[in-house]
Amino acid sequence: MSILITGITGFLGTNLVKEIRKRYLDKRISALVLPSEKEKCMTLDKYDIDFFLGDLDSKESLIGCLDGVESVFHLAAVVDDLSPLPSFYRINHIGTKNLLDEFVRAGSRKFIYMSTAGVYGFNLPDHPIDETYRVDLIPGYRESKYLGEKEVFKYAEEFGFNASSLRPPIVFGPGDHWASIIFNLVESNRKIPFINKGEVTFSYSYVEDVVEALIKMAEVDKARGEIFNHTNYTITRQELFETVARICQTKFNSFYLNYNIAMLIGFFGELQWKLFKKKPLLDRYRVKQMGKTRIVNTEKIEKILGITSKKTFGKALTETYNWYLKNKKERGV
Repeated sequence: MSILITGITGFLGTNLVKEIRKRYLDKRISALVLPSEKEKCMTLDKYDIDFFLGDLDSKESLIGCLDGVESVFHLAAVVDDLSPLPSFYRINHIGTKNLLDEFVRAGSRKFIYMSTAGVYGFNLPDHPIDETYRVDLIPGYRESKYLGEKEVFKYAEEFGFNASSLRPPIVFGPGDHWASIIFNLVESNRKIPFINKGEVTFSYSYVEDVVEALIKMAEVDKARGEIFNHTNYTITRQELFETVARICQTKFNSFYLNYNIAMLIGFFGELQWKLFKKKPLLDRYRVKQMGKTRIVNTEKIEKILGITSKKTFGKALTETYNWYLKNKKERGV
């Protein structure tokens, strides 16, 4: 029995392989990595991984990467919203299709796809939505991930293999870039814009529980053919920063920002990026992200996979902050 992980050098991939190796000492683990990621792979040597150098953008480079592999965890994706638009579709959609072609050729049996709750868009109701809720595709990351997801289930139906997909919202935990930005904002005493007075409610997922969900999707027969929402915590933006401030033992400064004005600032932020390659604090996507309530229903994943939150939000965020402090110290910041 063996598995292959794509995106293993990323935040989620690193956590996934760590847990899989802990549970399955004798399992063969391989990883598809870009040739440019060879140095990053050195930090994963302790998990006894077979690295295969290839690129989802090159079908020829994938030949042989799945030989002898039973299960695939496909996590790799272009995620940065400021990436060139064609790159999302080339990697997240067509790249997934390229991997599926090799998956079928190799006779592999299980394909676990990492999707996103972003496929539901931003114009959502104020109550939790389940997996049957309509998609509202935003060009770029969200649309390309949905197109990749569609390919997975299309191939699974045609070739008869086991496939499932996970749709989490923001995933955080030790090693996460998003949480580090939040901690840095609070500690630097910068004024934080609250759109709609900070009353917007979001869903968040903790990395440990996302990893647990992915592993169970490969283990539980009833997961076959299913799409799962995932979340651990549902809180307002105000509550998020209040919790962070308590953990950092400081206060945070905020101000209220009108949604339409924020969108205008976001437009100029994107212009700043295009002209000067200086990453803006706000772009229009971030404004929509911060200014619209997004809550997902998790009854399905709780019923079929038994996935529930193991830690309080404060505990999960504290663990993430401790990693942030250690990493900050090691970098001499």
